[in-house]
Amino acid sequence: MTFAIQSGEFFGLFGPNGAGKTTLIRVLTTLVIPTAGTAQIQGIDVIRDPARVRLLLGLVFSNENSFYGRLTGRENLEYFAALQNLSPITARRRAGELFDFFDLARAADAPFQSYSTGMRQKLNVARALLHDPPVIFLDEPTKGMDVLTAETLRLLLRNELVERQGKTVLLTTHDLEEMESLCDRVGIIEEGRLRAVGAPADLIREASATVVYRLELTGAVNGLVAQLAALPAVKSVAVVSGGESSLALDVVLDDAPASDAELWEALIARKVKVKRYGPREDGLVTLLRRPSLDNL
Repeated sequence: MTFAIQSGEFFGLFGPNGAGKTTLIRVLTTLVIPTAGTAQIQGIDVIRDPARVRLLLGLVFSNENSFYGRLTGRENLEYFAALQNLSPITARRRAGELFDFFDLARAADAPFQSYSTGMRQKLNVARALLHDPPVIFLDEPTKGMDVLTAETLRLLLRNELVERQGKTVLLTTHDLEEMESLCDRVGIIEEGRLRAVGAPADLIREASATVVYRLELTGAVNGLVAQLAALPAVKSVAVVSGGESSLALDVVLDDAPASDAELWEALIARKVKVKRYGPREDGLVTLLRRPSLDNL
């Protein structure tokens, strides 16, 4: 995959479990060394100069378990601030600012183990902001939160971090509504590949106008790809696999009642044997039409 994120942009990575979203974040945040390719954060190479890259980053994973349960929220933040080389005075000041920012001031001196799931995740985001980094990576930050707490956190992320402070945010999500409400642009990841990039509304509009079918055919398949691609109802044809007498295709059709019939007529005329014919289960259209992919 190849893509660029602009400074001050809220960029989303959207796709099912196992698509590669978290792996990509681990590469970009220097936690995993890629087997090939290059990546830069604000012009700094993540492989050649990881220490400088880390100074620019805040990282939030879902269900973070590295806080100390018997320490208070304040003690936890001050401890992690020390690991970021912040002075005790600066650490105390930043912790206080972040407790106010996330509406956690009343719980600042309570043990972390007494925090609810939503409070823990807010503290998780607060920790990523201790050194005031310009770039924030959020890996499913609202996972496990109730609806109200998740919406409150989304508003803080969008309105405060991006629009007011001008930070660059990369978010991974399974939630279509979250993607639409937060992101300026979205990258659709599927099976480790970047399938599309664009504004959420544009991607959804494009997806709703097409239907993707997976066809598996045997018989007289020579020249069939060109014949199908020439049909008025067909937007595109991609070869998944093929040989002399077998072929697997992804066919993108116009979302019109006659499109399906037109494709079938062409297959019948060629007298090929159809082993599979139906909507793709893993395609971009399917991803965008699902309201949530949490259960995949």
